[in-house]
Amino acid sequence: MTRIPFDDYGGHGQALHFAHANAYPPGCYRQLLETLAVKYRVTAIHHRPLWPGSRPEEISNWQAIAEDLIRFFDQEGMQDVIGVGHSLGAVATSTAAVMQPKLFRALILIEPVFLSPAALQKIASIFGDNKVLELPIVKTALRRRDHWESHQEAFDHFRQKSVFARLTDENLWDYVMYGLTKDNGTLHLTYRPAWEARIYGLHANNVWKTIPHISQPTLALRGKESDTLLPDAWELWQQKQPGAEFTEVEGAGHLLPLELPAAVARAIDSFIEGLTQRSS
Repeated sequence: MTRIPFDDYGGHGQALHFAHANAYPPGCYRQLLETLAVKYRVTAIHHRPLWPGSRPEEISNWQAIAEDLIRFFDQEGMQDVIGVGHSLGAVATSTAAVMQPKLFRALILIEPVFLSPAALQKIASIFGDNKVLELPIVKTALRRRDHWESHQEAFDHFRQKSVFARLTDENLWDYVMYGLTKDNGTLHLTYRPAWEARIYGLHANNVWKTIPHISQPTLALRGKESDTLLPDAWELWQQKQPGAEFTEVEGAGHLLPLELPAAVARAIDSFIEGLTQRSS
């Protein structure tokens, strides 16, 4: 079986793994992960869409991403890990933690794609399984621009996008440098639009059954301006997992770990320090 690729940020001490969002390769989180590697042993999986030769039709649900994560931990001999994830990566991490709880010491779930039951029902009633390509987020992914002549041209293009409005220039340059790949002299999105659309089209529809079974200490982080983890889902999550620690971060949206990497690193470090103190 093919080895699962990953980024190794080095460091020593407690093992900490980061699972990235849909369409954002691990390198986009460089500032956060390099900061964490000062105190922790940091690795970051490449989800299946980044594997050479992978095809979108290989998966039929988000659980496949969680299963890949479990296989990666087995591949690298990892146990008792602090599992950190953003968006898709947070859903995969929480699912893997329920499937194989002994692999994880604690979870830090940043802006997971937890859609409220009402939102899921609305999506199902309007689009259903046969109209998934008509989902607005899927259509947007499929028509995304996918070629630039230079990194500067790409930066100028992304700098105008509202989704990146809260990113500093330095953070946006990380997205440009790690989110694009040169092929035959032209830059393309490393994370292929067809894969991005496939992930969005599947989404996660069983999270509310999974969340109550999370047994690990959990830190939940939400950007207060998020357009993904909405207030109704945030409140329901707190009801489903009352023992978790919930924190909203001012001045941030769904891309919280890219927008405010230093603040996220501090929140993660404080949470882990608290775990250490309680166990000593």
